[in-house]
Amino acid sequence: MKKLLNKILTLLTLFLFVIPGSILAQDITFEPHDTILTDTLGAEIIFLIDVTNVSQTEQTVFIVRTINDLPADWTSSLCFELCFAYFIDSIATTPDFGSTPLMPGETREVSLHVFTSVNAGTANVQLQAGTTHDPVNRITVDFTAIVNPTSVENDGEQPNEYFLTQNFPNPFNPSTKISYGIREAGVVTIKVFNILGSEVATLVNEYKSAGNYEVSFGKNELASGIYIYRLTVNNFIQTRKMILEK
Repeated sequence: MKKLLNKILTLLTLFLFVIPGSILAQDITFEPHDTILTDTLGAEIIFLIDVTNVSQTEQTVFIVRTINDLPADWTSSLCFELCFAYFIDSIATTPDFGSTPLMPGETREVSLHVFTSVNAGTANVQLQAGTTHDPVNRITVDFTAIVNPTSVENDGEQPNEYFLTQNFPNPFNPSTKISYGIREAGVVTIKVFNILGSEVATLVNEYKSAGNYEVSFGKNELASGIYIYRLTVNNFIQTRKMILEK
């Protein structure tokens, strides 16, 4: 009797700990072609993502938009075979969304569309992908869409606003680039601070004419972590965060 109980306990242990481990294995890959794109005013910026079923069974894949930080009058939408309204934050490969589950080994294209407007700015959108087989185990990817005040065809045009873009790449190692624009001439300063507020670098501290500019940042002696960079010019101040990963 005791031996029988021990066997039952062993089987229960395998069921509770070993089998769920295999169930929780990742069933898909979620591979974007790009995560940062820049275009002109009024453009539709499209991020293409390849979703592949790497399991041995068919998978119903879902995509959830968890962050949708957009400039005024911009929108974003999600697409599988069909594209959906901007207010729909989750889609899936089901008949309700005009789609079907992915077969083993099948790759299908998903896309994120960011619709810009007449105003420049930066959009930050985060997507999570998973399967109904294992909905807790998700893949998270951040996307950045940038529209600068001047178009690519007319770089000499002066910007109509002040702006400071998100650094690229981010996270970075060992260096990154920061773009900014100033509407009117003035003394420009760009400083970098650690998370405690201590200044670690001054990237720009000089008088500049109105225009678009770019500056690089990288310090080998800095530790991994979050850093703050701040643009100050005339009465304009803007601050952003960047991440150094070593």
